[in-house]
Amino acid sequence: FRIARAPVVYDQALMHLIHCFKYSAKIQLAKPLGGLLLFSFFRYWDPENIDLLIPVPLYGGRFKQRGFNQAYLLIYNWEKMAEELNLIVPAIPIETRVLTRNRSTAPQTGLGRKERRVNIKDAFSVRDPEKIEGKRILLVDDVYTTGATVDECSHALSDNGAKTVDVLTVARAL
Repeated sequence: FRIARAPVVYDQALMHLIHCFKYSAKIQLAKPLGGLLLFSFFRYWDPENIDLLIPVPLYGGRFKQRGFNQAYLLIYNWEKMAEELNLIVPAIPIETRVLTRNRSTAPQTGLGRKERRVNIKDAFSVRDPEKIEGKRILLVDDVYTTGATVDECSHALSDNGAKTVDVLTVARAL
């Protein structure tokens, strides 16, 4: 990927908040966390220079267990949020089916850098390369720790024709 940005540092308070969102299904947190992402998006990108928003996908079993993809919930309401704030933003499509997670992986939480890379290696693929060919993609996730997940996603997207891949997360570990 070209660049990665996050509006906040992944500290204890934010870790608790994101864990409540993801693991305790406190989906009402999607709006304020998504708002943070939206402001960061406007700060670091020209909306005219992004063709697709792609949330990092969950494996099917984890999606069924959780009932939602937190990365998708963070961005699905951006257009409405921007409108409420009188911000002009082009309608950027959210593509949830082109990037897929091929297999179940152990949760990355608690794994070191090397273990995370091994755990996530080759876990993603592109289902419809023609949908991303030549596109400028913003990949969205909740937390950037070592970058292993977004690296793997970015490789899959770039190897299948994406023009550029940038990354936006709510938080970044330091």
